[in-house]
Amino acid sequence: MMSRDPRVLINLDALEKLPASGRRRKEVVDFLKALQSTGNSPGDFHVTDPESHRSFQVSLVAGHAITWWTDFPVNEIKVVDIRPIT
Repeated sequence: MMSRDPRVLINLDALEKLPASGRRRKEVVDFLKALQSTGNSPGDFHVTDPESHRSFQVSLVAGHAITWWTDFPVNEIKVVDIRPIT
């Protein structure tokens, strides 16, 4: 069986923090689309949730911090947060 690219799932609350239109929104959306083929690569840095001990990748794109993790057993990349960098 051939391996397939993972699905990218995005928390809808995270998308609401993006601008409605413009260059920055396009850059973030393009990054999210690219995660499907680059999700095995690390983000710019990682953080660990102190309660669950789950490791999250954080990628900095167009003035936004995008927090995500790869769920290998189900072949999905889960984007849990997108927020402007202040």
